[in-house]
Amino acid sequence: MMRMRFPTGILTSGQMRTLAEVVQRYGEDGNADITTRQNIQLRGVRIEDLPDIFSKFEQSGLTSIQTGMDNVRNITGSPVAGIDADELIDTRELAIQVQDMITNHGVGNPAFTNLPRKFNIAIAGCRDNSVHAEINDIAFIPAYQGEQLGFNVLVGGFFSAKRCEAALPMNVWVAPIGWWACVKRF
Repeated sequence: MMRMRFPTGILTSGQMRTLAEVVQRYGEDGNADITTRQNIQLRGVRIEDLPDIFSKFEQSGLTSIQTGMDNVRNITGSPVAGIDADELIDTRELAIQVQDMITNHGVGNPAFTNLPRKFNIAIAGCRDNSVHAEINDIAFIPAYQGEQLGFNVLVGGFFSAKRCEAALPMNVWVAPIGWWACVKRF
């Protein structure tokens, strides 16, 4: 199985064409799974096909770096980020910045490869909680401090077949610029 990495599930049309070509040629029965983390997983990929798959991905700006085992899963965000008329803040660029930090801009980052299983991060910019902040290890949800828009931070949420625990508010507010300090502490 090969899991992809594209923050908030956003792909260009060219990337989608490349992904469709790879899935058709190398995926199990020409199929792939769309996940709850706004991601795609390819099943049935053979080891001998990986060099060709990685080459195609690199040419189109796709990556699967640090997506398996004990790594941070795909960063989730609002599925209508950038087009929601009621959106408080467009978080697409923030999600890309988090991914770049976690993966060292796509070349791999050992500092983030021994985390608890399925470590999940969500960054919300809307009021509708489409990211399900409460079931993420770290979630950033939009909030005002006075007149300034930033994020409240929640930690410790998870969801599995056996257990579910809601994330707890840290009573920490961070500005969109200063939120990096909060992320890097975890």
